[in-house]
Amino acid sequence: MTEETPSQMGTLCRRKPGRPVDPPDGGWGWMVALAGFVVSACSYGVMRSLGVFFVTWQDYFSVTAAETGLIQSIITGVLNLAAPIAGALSNRFGCRVVVMAGGVISSAGFLLSLWATSLFHLYLTVGFLTGFGYSLSLITTMATIGRYFTTHRLRANSIAAIGASFVSFAFPPLFQYLMDEYTWRGALVIIGGIVLQVAGFGALERPILLKGDVTTDKTSENVQESSPQSSRFADNKINVNVTTEKHSLTKVILGKISSVIDITLLTEPRFLVFCVAVFLFGFGRFVPNIYIVPRARAFGVEEYPSAFLLSILAIGDIIGRASVGLLPEWPRFRRVDQFAMNTFLMGFITLFAPLAKTYATMAVYSGFYGLLMGGCVPLLYSAIAEIGGANRMSSALGIIMFLRGIGNLAGPPFSGWLRDITGSFDATLLEGGSCLVLAGLLPFVLHLRVFQPTKPENKVEEHEIDGTRLSLLAAEREESSTASTQGHETSVVIKETAL
Repeated sequence: MTEETPSQMGTLCRRKPGRPVDPPDGGWGWMVALAGFVVSACSYGVMRSLGVFFVTWQDYFSVTAAETGLIQSIITGVLNLAAPIAGALSNRFGCRVVVMAGGVISSAGFLLSLWATSLFHLYLTVGFLTGFGYSLSLITTMATIGRYFTTHRLRANSIAAIGASFVSFAFPPLFQYLMDEYTWRGALVIIGGIVLQVAGFGALERPILLKGDVTTDKTSENVQESSPQSSRFADNKINVNVTTEKHSLTKVILGKISSVIDITLLTEPRFLVFCVAVFLFGFGRFVPNIYIVPRARAFGVEEYPSAFLLSILAIGDIIGRASVGLLPEWPRFRRVDQFAMNTFLMGFITLFAPLAKTYATMAVYSGFYGLLMGGCVPLLYSAIAEIGGANRMSSALGIIMFLRGIGNLAGPPFSGWLRDITGSFDATLLEGGSCLVLAGLLPFVLHLRVFQPTKPENKVEEHEIDGTRLSLLAAEREESSTASTQGHETSVVIKETAL
């Protein structure tokens, strides 16, 4: 009996499957990293530069600064909170389609702002619509890079992440010039055209079928491609099903969800511990960025020198993103450990930041914190690939970015509450530093034996017949006689791949 699974029937990104391969760790992967550079520049780079519009919007719509600043919060929040949706769509339709669609959606957000008559309209267009498009393109791109690389993964992530830092220096004066020449409406239309380049570079993200995508699933007693992302490659599958029991509604619902995102990650202790660490990282990460300038003003530093502390932090961020790609990987000190150490050092120096009471010491702290913060971004993406696996990168990245987004949204209000009740900026720095220190210590717990991954029990056999390679996936039963009497579902999937 030939049967087509629901995940195959609706796939819009079908192509003839090739033989499963190991991550090439180079080759076309560098073109994917180049696409990541452009996507990062057109997402985070544009977001960081929208501040030049804030005063204009505030005066034009006659609103408060807090209401205007909400646009930035909406973009950041939607980008992170929509990460699971981006991962699910990538698994369902393929990386190339999702990235290109994200570029079109984010560009449309800016173009539709041409007809905005109130700040609420900008919330919908520049905020929600553009933020959602950014999530589709950025999350999917970083997941795709994780699938193409192993030993050079950190370097590729560094190339992609540094795009945002480079354009952060060029875009603000460019956007100011566009606003002076064409008003803020015309400037947003042109920015929409710039962001639309993501759709073109998204075409470079060629889907890849990894050997890790071809595994068995013993929980449902089905032998199939375990990664939802790899299901789009399977055009020729022969399913032999002998079903003697009906699935419950719960199993059906979980099966539908699992077809687009791998929720089994949430059952792995290693992944859950890392999720907690990333949440704490997001909770305390932006505290220094927010309060370093007002704290300097409270110590009597002039306005422009105080603002320059953020420029020093940005310079350190660029150096950190560029240099972290040169870090080697050791068997006992892998990318997860390097991310943990980097995060711990961010928190450690932040705990001592209250001692910086002169402009020189504040500048030194800003430079070191920016350096470490820039290194954390590529290391985080590489660590996620190690924890979740390259074949489940889209699902793992979606879940973790969602949790980081919650931390990013909850951290600044909590630190502001501390500032209000204590009357001191030092309390906010101590809170942020404590969260980062704890976030840096938690991943080292994964070295305990209880968190070590178990060896897979499933096997994949390949046979070659008349120039055609057949990948036969067979699940080994521990008690075959018991399984046959209990009436479990037996499924054999043969994937035909032309040589």
